[in-house]
Amino acid sequence: MVTVPLQITRRSARSFLLLLALMAMGFAGNYFALHLFAGFKYLFGSIAVMLVLRIFGIWWAIPAAIAASSWTIVLFGHPYAMIWLCGEALFVGMLVKRETAWNLILCDALYWIFAGSPLIWIFFRYVMDVPVNGTVAAMLMYTVIGITNALAASLALTVFSPREAGGVMTCSPPPISMQSLLFNVLMTIVAIPALIVMILHVRNSEEFRQHELYESLFDSSRVAGYELRLATRNSTAVPVDELQEILLKSRIRSNQKLILTDRAGRVLASTDNSLLPGSIHDPLKSGEIRPVAEYGIVQRLPLPASPLPLWQRTMQSVYIHKSELGGGTQWLLTIETPYAPYQALIISDQINSLLLLLLFNLLALAISVVMSRRLTAPMRILSQVTTDLPERLMREKISSWPVSRVAEVDQLISNFRDMSKALSHRFQEITYINETLELRVEERTKQLSRANEELQKEIVERQMTARQRDHLMEELINHVRFLQTLIDAIPNSIFYMDSNGLYQGCNRSFEEKWGLSREEIVGKTVYDLFPRQDAEIFDRANRQLSQEGGVQIYETQLSYNDKSLHSVIFYKATYQDTSGKTDGLVGTIIDITDRKKAETDRDRLMVELQQKNKELEGIVYVASHDLRSPLVNVQGFSRRLAKSCAEIDVIISALELPREARERLSPILSASIPKSLGFITSSVEKMDALLSGLLRLSRLGRAAICFEQLDMHMLVSNIIESMAFQIESASATINVEKLAGCLADRVQMGQIFSNLIDNAIKYRSAERALVVRVSSEEFSEGVRYCVEDNGIGIPFDQQDKIWEIFNRLNPDNTPGEGLGLTMARRIIDRLGGSIWVESETDVGSRFYVVLPKSQGRAQHG
Repeated sequence: MVTVPLQITRRSARSFLLLLALMAMGFAGNYFALHLFAGFKYLFGSIAVMLVLRIFGIWWAIPAAIAASSWTIVLFGHPYAMIWLCGEALFVGMLVKRETAWNLILCDALYWIFAGSPLIWIFFRYVMDVPVNGTVAAMLMYTVIGITNALAASLALTVFSPREAGGVMTCSPPPISMQSLLFNVLMTIVAIPALIVMILHVRNSEEFRQHELYESLFDSSRVAGYELRLATRNSTAVPVDELQEILLKSRIRSNQKLILTDRAGRVLASTDNSLLPGSIHDPLKSGEIRPVAEYGIVQRLPLPASPLPLWQRTMQSVYIHKSELGGGTQWLLTIETPYAPYQALIISDQINSLLLLLLFNLLALAISVVMSRRLTAPMRILSQVTTDLPERLMREKISSWPVSRVAEVDQLISNFRDMSKALSHRFQEITYINETLELRVEERTKQLSRANEELQKEIVERQMTARQRDHLMEELINHVRFLQTLIDAIPNSIFYMDSNGLYQGCNRSFEEKWGLSREEIVGKTVYDLFPRQDAEIFDRANRQLSQEGGVQIYETQLSYNDKSLHSVIFYKATYQDTSGKTDGLVGTIIDITDRKKAETDRDRLMVELQQKNKELEGIVYVASHDLRSPLVNVQGFSRRLAKSCAEIDVIISALELPREARERLSPILSASIPKSLGFITSSVEKMDALLSGLLRLSRLGRAAICFEQLDMHMLVSNIIESMAFQIESASATINVEKLAGCLADRVQMGQIFSNLIDNAIKYRSAERALVVRVSSEEFSEGVRYCVEDNGIGIPFDQQDKIWEIFNRLNPDNTPGEGLGLTMARRIIDRLGGSIWVESETDVGSRFYVVLPKSQGRAQHG
């Protein structure tokens, strides 16, 4: 943790104001404490106390802790909370010196585990005589709050830290190490959501229990009121024993007290034997009365003679519901329910939640410490190595690096990161455009195919109806109105004519298209309804159909009543009378203007897509070629420089140099320069591998697919045999079950399964021997293959990202370019299948590949 302490003897007015502001914030944080459950509060004051501790030191942190915790005397009704809250500042301040880099969160966790919790146990159990469950809940709650507030203070110090220069107080972001940044981020990601979930859970649990209490009070009042009104319907002179029996039977819960009084408060009957008939009873006379929003219920809290925690006062409280009996009487019904049973249930529920949250935070704390140190260790080493280089070499190499307040980031890593992000973003945009366009074209084609199939089916049905007309004449007369309604509901224009070319009928769509009524159409010819040029075309087609018979389909353009030109398809067919002679024709007109436009747009977009793909391939090729040339130069000159250094070393060894000069030159020539050249060579090789991967990825879309029926068991066995050295080196076991065959490309399927098995070996767990299982399952849609391992697993938030280009888990510890899974998904998409992953951290991963079994499904996909 990085801080900038201030000297007490040279404080400016602004630093003193900052101290007062932080102390006021600490008091306000406890004053506005957040209610959690059953009298327990969330205290925010220690956030400001930790800030005072890190900025002004331990001697100012203790007064700040006293000021912040003083309100707990009023809040909880006892002064003991000040002991462990002030002890927190003292304990953490002794460990976290202002000039050191101790972890504030870790020190605070140590205090609450080894000092704060035992103090709470002693005072709660032996001073205030608090039950065990309440004591445990308080211990867990204070520990969780302390760790979370320490995290909040660490985040605040990460964002800004006050500095005093020349008597002027300024706040600016201080330089921070990557280890501290990673630690704070990891803790925040885990602790803050877990705390929010816990708060919401405890709130819901308390609301549920309180609502249950309110319902029981209201139900008892309603049942008792009904029974009493029923008993006093004819006479108010009811014996006391009978009234008491009614009250006892009306209780919803056995711990409820039901008291029947008159308006003067004299007891008429009661379930409490200590309240005798005729005595005065006023439940609201003593204690602190708090109204409740529901059902007119109030809460009565006791006024203890000695200090008592707020939650224990709440436990001893009683909820009271008072109502008039009515029914012509002047009686009042009072119901009292103790809160203790409900609070015990709430505390029991929340102990488990608090314990789980505490364990979760402690686990996150341990993981954050380990992970932040491991992730930043290589960068710290690199920083130390570059600091020790001679001034000349440092000037020549470091002058090209950008100025950054994160010392571990160098120029080469920054360039790689920026380039990969830009390329990844472009690839994602192009992939999204391709997928969206293909889906739209495919969906529109399916719609047109369904429309054509429905139209063909309709034409066939009408032909069958015409041939069977003689047999269905009587039924046709009864269904004329139904059929007319049916064709009127069809959106396509339909008409039918006799053998003389006279219209015999049409549907409503036909009328609307030409702006004519059915009466104006029936009995007319095409020459009576349409322009002569169009009429001659229609008449010639109709005569040809009448002569040849069968079905006639042709496409033309028509001008409807709206004067606009529409592309349409005519479907016509002749029908015969009972003697088999052509008696007329029936036709339908389908407007395909929108389809024509869609086809034109589709063709244009496909041309643009092909052009963009060619441009992209050209860009990738040129970029890889232009980048590969300087890489070759860098690699060649690095080797020449290494050779020259060796020659210089030989020459110097032969010279008589002073001992001091020889001792200074020896580590430079034998260690520093070769090590730096090794870094350059490894970076060049990594860049060359990335460029080769880009070329393979760009050529993937152009590679021809050769579908054949594959023996997957033999294919996977060959892959395992070729990887025998890797498998033996990793001490791995590969179990291949009986695999079903599929229809796919042999070469590309080999690439997919080689990549999956290779990834299983790369990301194996160091804690157990690697076991990989390859299996398959046949189902109606194809074959599902599964490659399962017991490696380190993939975090849930990374499972969608592994398919992205250049994305890798543990890039610093695992070799590779991050292209394997991207290419696997592209290949599977081209083969008409699908691929996905199911994984659990520290358990293993299962990669599923689904492929079709038949040629038809593969081509359709």
